[in-house]
Amino acid sequence: MSTKLEIVLLFGSTIFLIFILSMIKKKKLEYKYALTWIITSILFIVLSIFPNLLYDISDLIGIKGPVNTLFLLILFLILNIIFTLSIAVSQSQQKVKILSQEIGIIKLEIEKFKKN
Repeated sequence: MSTKLEIVLLFGSTIFLIFILSMIKKKKLEYKYALTWIITSILFIVLSIFPNLLYDISDLIGIKGPVNTLFLLILFLILNIIFTLSIAVSQSQQKVKILSQEIGIIKLEIEKFKKN
């Protein structure tokens, strides 16, 4: 990998990490969702500092070519992010359901109160 490309990757990954940290600081991103993004950006920083690590991982798991290993790694990261977001959506959906039921009960009690 060329030195220019390593510098660009390192710069981009570092900017991405700083962006994630600033979003946490501004409270626009919760910690539980940010963890996956922080791990991802740190992984990209490590891979841009040590590009031969990708070759070593490829040899270790028996994949021909570091590009295929990188695609596999990115696929796992994307699946992890999707799974994390699916959990968040499920939890939010459950909370909305409970709140809707509570609002319905409160409306019913208000109507009963108005009739009396």
